[in-house]
Amino acid sequence: MPKQPKKITLTSLKKKAPKIPSHTCVSIDNVISKLEKLVERKKALDKKSLKDLTKRLEKLRTANEDLREGGIYWYEKLKLLLKNR
Repeated sequence: MPKQPKKITLTSLKKKAPKIPSHTCVSIDNVISKLEKLVERKKALDKKSLKDLTKRLEKLRTANEDLREGGIYWYEKLKLLLKNR
């Protein structure tokens, strides 16, 4: 008798899924706010502020990459499920 294919469940798929980052809108708002304050004070961007803003933007870059990877993961899993119907 042929072996039954393993049942795919949402839980089993989620266990293997990449972690989805938290909301990044707060980080974007913080960077914008900091830039606005610098403009209001007509102050040039000092090295410390530049380093801080760059660090925040790099975190956003990483979060966006993680979101992209998560989307690709779920898309591929869905294609596999639909193909095997």
